Amino acid sequence: MTFIKSYIIRLSHCDPTGHVFYPNYFFIFNALVEDWFYEGLEIPFHSFLMDRGLSLPTVKLETTFISPTKMGERVDFWLTASHLGNSSMRLTMGVDCAGEQRVRLHRVVVCVSQKTGKPAPIPPDLREKVQEFMRG
Repeated sequence: MTFIKSYIIRLSHCDPTGHVFYPNYFFIFNALVEDWFYEGLEIPFHSFLMDRGLSLPTVKLETTFISPTKMGERVDFWLTASHLGNSSMRLTMGVDCAGEQRVRLHRVVVCVSQKTGKPAPIPPDLREKVQEFMRG
């Protein structure tokens, strides 16, 4: 399954040429993961962090910038989960505009205990929701 969220590219996302300043893509991709938790998995992301004392830092990130995106364009940010390990997940993410690929991103995140700073098993409820999502 793919989680898709439509965004309008705003002035605050852009450099002086009116194109998305590439670090801002990562800000939006991070928001996409939060939206996926809230809307796609129906697990409150703030609860995952604050109540459970877990985090989901990125340990590997590979990005390909295919074509520029301009202020005012409506684009689709999307996410798929391609692997679920004991404490890690592999996410493939992208930006498309009217059928044109703009950005592709491969990201590995690891569930980490905020208390110890060490990897922790993905909680059973999150594991179940991600597996359901992966099955479509």
